[in-house]
Amino acid sequence: MYTDDEIRQKQQLARAAGLSGAELLDDIEAIRRDCNGIGAEWMPDRWRDRLGERYPELVVVADIHDRRYALGGGILARWRADWEFLRNGLKMAHHCRRIGLAWATVRMWLLLRIGGAAAFNYHKKGKN
Repeated sequence: MYTDDEIRQKQQLARAAGLSGAELLDDIEAIRRDCNGIGAEWMPDRWRDRLGERYPELVVVADIHDRRYALGGGILARWRADWEFLRNGLKMAHHCRRIGLAWATVRMWLLLRIGGAAAFNYHKKGKN
């Protein structure tokens, strides 16, 4: 679980990097409930921890994506959430001036497109 200070830092970084969906980080309780760092909830903690240590700048990108997945929707909402992850990851790579971050983002995005459906909160429009 994130501390208040960590959440404030994530909010500042997301806005400084110009990430779309940064406003989703304003709901502190939702951040604590929905966000778990980089990787799926089913992944071993050590894997997620290792990814977060290797690519700390992408954790905030993953947090926005986690919030989108928790909000759910139809297939189009998932498609948009995954593309937003890719765009935000590339923005963060540019913001940090790390080309390796861009390549990591593309690899993670491919994995999202392949296996992300299991984690997405699917529901029809108008139903919860």
